[in-house]
Amino acid sequence: MGLFDKLASTVGGAIGNAMGGSTGGQSGGDSAGKREEIRNIFDSRVKDGTTYTVLAGMNMVTTKKLTKEIRTYFNYLVGYKDGDDPEIVLISTVNDLSSVDEPVICKKSECTKAVYVQNTGSFSIAHPQLGNAPVDFSIISSAAWGAPGSGALIIPVSYLDEYTPFTEFFQNRFAK
Repeated sequence: MGLFDKLASTVGGAIGNAMGGSTGGQSGGDSAGKREEIRNIFDSRVKDGTTYTVLAGMNMVTTKKLTKEIRTYFNYLVGYKDGDDPEIVLISTVNDLSSVDEPVICKKSECTKAVYVQNTGSFSIAHPQLGNAPVDFSIISSAAWGAPGSGALIIPVSYLDEYTPFTEFFQNRFAK
């Protein structure tokens, strides 16, 4: 293997890892393992959890305090399924999945608001169980966002392939 081949392999692996793929790097495997862990947690917390498609979501809220910006990160396990009354389940968690809240099942008929925010690519749901303010979130589409050592505070997992089907479900079946 020549120098160029080694460089191409290293760069290709780094690009694959950044995209959450498994192109010769550890992140891709970590993402697959994290996806399995997310699935197991979801299935153990939600009745008939296996009937839902499961993803991970996040939201970053930035507030200004005098001259400093403060960012707060929120992580969610997101499950959805179609039907007569489509459902989205939100489970609040932390980036390492060591703490998981009780699931909130949001049936479309019970939501007061469900919108896709095009300019940010995020989803917003208002439901009585979620409190007074709607919950906003984006689907985690790259494991690089939460890669160990990056200082990120989100789940290190990629759901890039599932982003479009979820967006279509949300816009066509769930949005109000």
